[in-house]
Amino acid sequence: MSHSTLRRRFAAGLTALATAAGLMAGAPALVNAQSAGSGSGEPAPAAAPAPRATAFGGNEDPDGQRGRLRAGCVYDAVQSWVQLCEVWSPSMNRHIKVQVQPARQGGGNAGLYLLDGLRARDDWNAWTHDAQAQRIFLMDNITLVMPVGGQVSFYSDWERPINLGGNLLEYKYETFLTQELPVYLQNEFGVSPTNNAIAGLSMGGSAAAMLAANYPQQFKQVSVFSGYMNPTAPGMYSMIPLAMFDQCKCDPFAMWGPPGSPAWGRHDPLLNADKLRNIPMYVTAGSAIPGQYDQPSSLQGVFNTFNGIILEGLSRGSTLAFQNEMNAAPNRATFNYRTTGIHGWGYWNDDLQAARSEQILDVMNAYSTY
Repeated sequence: MSHSTLRRRFAAGLTALATAAGLMAGAPALVNAQSAGSGSGEPAPAAAPAPRATAFGGNEDPDGQRGRLRAGCVYDAVQSWVQLCEVWSPSMNRHIKVQVQPARQGGGNAGLYLLDGLRARDDWNAWTHDAQAQRIFLMDNITLVMPVGGQVSFYSDWERPINLGGNLLEYKYETFLTQELPVYLQNEFGVSPTNNAIAGLSMGGSAAAMLAANYPQQFKQVSVFSGYMNPTAPGMYSMIPLAMFDQCKCDPFAMWGPPGSPAWGRHDPLLNADKLRNIPMYVTAGSAIPGQYDQPSSLQGVFNTFNGIILEGLSRGSTLAFQNEMNAAPNRATFNYRTTGIHGWGYWNDDLQAARSEQILDVMNAYSTY
């Protein structure tokens, strides 16, 4: 079947599928839209002044590691020593923004990549706004690396350029994250290319798993929060392109080709479980039952909650299937299933805190020594 025929069939069924799945009309697509900022198109915040060391259980910058701007960076308005950096990507032929919080102490060479969701913005990574990653790791000796942008990318190398609002852009996020960004981070922040963890939610969770699977020399630990761990499962060939089209109004088949193409299998964590068995993993999913962060006070809030229930149900099912595949042989994965919780940032913020204390700091030996 030709690509054009597939695209025509996709377009013909788009409205019906969208209505059934609740993914159109501004609903959250693979990322909860309860936070008003995500995808709103608001202007980027102005650069913040240089922060000062404050007492938050101790000196946040005992060695002056954080109080020094690196090349191409300004202090970010989210504070907590975060720098907003412009990193040149030869593969994408443009600068890519990255928010970086340097390790607390000099000599700390561990890094933690935090990947965003499908509706990733172009001005900040949601881990610094819809969650509080910069506060969670404030006193730890690990550098937070938070790429900005990359909506619908699945942080992969696309087969064809993406058309975003009439602009054709190369999408080569796998190349950027594994070949280009590590060089910059080593030169400017002292992050070792071989001493990193990676975490992500939803789209970013699936991508984190695949990047860890394919680059074990770079990533020593991976955390997946509400990820889609089996994108080749029945129904996902429709749901994923639908969610992508809702966000970008672009051709979703420019990513991995038409459904059933080999590239879909290459980006499926369940089908690549053997590559992940020797890597410490922290994997979570909610029950799709509304919990403490789900108290809608408007019709839109009710709509968003309903969509969050659907999306988390899909994540829960694929995570269980992934666990069954992993457990077919020895592995180093920890699975944590919340008794409540839909597809939302409040839960992912909690998940990140749990992953930090239960696995990330231990695996990365990223505790501060004073």
